[in-house]
Amino acid sequence: MLERILRIIDGLSVFVGKLFSFLVLPVMLLEAVEVVLRYVFDSPTDWSWELATHLSGAMFIMGAAWVLKDDKHVRTDLFYARFSRKGRAILDLFFFTVIFFSFTGVLTFKSWDKAIYSTKIFERTFSMWGPPLFPLKLIIATGFTMLLLQGLAKWSRDLHYLITGREI
Repeated sequence: MLERILRIIDGLSVFVGKLFSFLVLPVMLLEAVEVVLRYVFDSPTDWSWELATHLSGAMFIMGAAWVLKDDKHVRTDLFYARFSRKGRAILDLFFFTVIFFSFTGVLTFKSWDKAIYSTKIFERTFSMWGPPLFPLKLIIATGFTMLLLQGLAKWSRDLHYLITGREI
């Protein structure tokens, strides 16, 4: 049962991360068009930079769980890489419990609080363009929720390894 739940979490993280990774294409196109409009036609847009920022933010936050699943987050490997698999599991269990869950738990809770409020008031940015801000806040809350779930999956795997001596 645990393996099945972990596979579902992993699959969701990979699917959503890959799906949102394709946002890099419209961001690149958007920036290329903006450069041409600004420097060739001397006609910059009011909305290009803000839209690119929103799309890039969505791409990064929705890819965080996938990156954690593949163990690609930045870490100082000076000592960590020298530990045995059991030693790394113990360290990860400790630091995930103390730091990761505190961080992502608070950010998940607060981001949902802010996203719900933003949706209720139909919040918009304060720029000249003024697009709705609530979709991005909902994406951020969803991204932190997925990161928290993937962290729970990693924590469960490490605990299972310490107890049984085998990987799931």
